Amino acid sequence: MATREFSFKSGCLALDLAATLRQRQPSDLLAFPGAPARWLYEADLVAAVPVLPDAEAAALLGLRQAIKDVAAALVGAKPLPVAAVAVLNAAAAHPLAVPRLDAASMTIRQVADAPFEVALATVARDAIDVFGSPLRARIKKCADADCNVLFLDASRGARRQWCSMNRCGSRAKGKAFRQRHQTDQHEARSNPI
Repeated sequence: MATREFSFKSGCLALDLAATLRQRQPSDLLAFPGAPARWLYEADLVAAVPVLPDAEAAALLGLRQAIKDVAAALVGAKPLPVAAVAVLNAAAAHPLAVPRLDAASMTIRQVADAPFEVALATVARDAIDVFGSPLRARIKKCADADCNVLFLDASRGARRQWCSMNRCGSRAKGKAFRQRHQTDQHEARSNPI
């Protein structure tokens, strides 16, 4: 399997899309040529990497911003931005793929006349399902001050702090260890035996 370019660790497909816009460099993972199409493919929303016209790439980026705005409002206990909610609702209104049974192979295929619209609807409906349910209380912002990634905390005690233990969690724990070690050394020098 090819190396994945994008991370899908937020616990929610919609928040995975929002996580492509971040504070660190590069700050917009979908700004590179072909990146929106590759994200759709890696998210398993399309069967092959599509060629996205500029209008479709812009629609995906607009949906991403709407998801980020609504999720940030929920995390901050603020009123939901009306324009962002309208974008979510419009994208969710697109039809989904239709399952078709192949009589010869007895397999199911998903058929769609407009695969890009199906992809938008899938992501938007995922966002609406989370934002409109009690799960919205489990949306959190990464505790790393240099990270703005939002994630769905599915941990047992809802104690997850970082978007990724391998990245932000490890960095925070390493920083805490270094601070403790420096404090211990400073105290040892200040209080010689």
